[in-house]
Amino acid sequence: MPFELPIFPLGVVLFPGMPLPLHVFEPRYRLMIDRALRRDKTFGVAQLVEGQEGESETWPASVGTTAQILEVVPFADGRMNVQTVGGRRFQILSIREEDDYLVAQCEWLEDEPQDGLTRLAMQTRHSLSRYFDALALNTDAAFEGQDLQVPPDPCSLSLFIAGVLQLPLGQKQDLLEMTDTRARLEIEAFLLERATIIQLAFAKRTANGEATTTGDASLGPMSGFVSLN
Repeated sequence: MPFELPIFPLGVVLFPGMPLPLHVFEPRYRLMIDRALRRDKTFGVAQLVEGQEGESETWPASVGTTAQILEVVPFADGRMNVQTVGGRRFQILSIREEDDYLVAQCEWLEDEPQDGLTRLAMQTRHSLSRYFDALALNTDAAFEGQDLQVPPDPCSLSLFIAGVLQLPLGQKQDLLEMTDTRARLEIEAFLLERATIIQLAFAKRTANGEATTTGDASLGPMSGFVSLN
């Protein structure tokens, strides 16, 4: 059944279970958060596909994830730090404007029921563990997802992996919109293995004093060649 949800278009792709800290300073979104706190402490986050953050004319992707407000730290000037976590995926059906922010008519987006995913999920979970181990070789700082509990069921696992993988936003959005758990896991297994090889190779080159950086550094260690095609 369709429902209404206030939408916060952002330059991120939020996945279920993933943390999203926000610094909210625009009056329209401060109002949106205030209203959410008085209701169910939930709003929608969708990737910004038109316009820029901070501008009045922005437009979200058609699929996003609810953000559940966990904590709000207000400032004297009205700004606030908001800690949220991703909830459920939704599909936007239509959009209207209310007090300068967007409100969407939505429906929940769920993966199609599938059987026989246990073995694939176990293999992909093992690949994720190897990826985390390899990633830890190249960073002293905490990286997204390492302290989170890896979900056991195949669908939630696939969405968790999509959230922690360092990918271009467009590819993250593709994984968010998919409703085929098997296909998502198969793509992620390939990406994880490839990313692990890169991390191990980079760690080896660093140890030998040979490390170099190529490609678009904004895409992380998978810059320049990661593809879902």
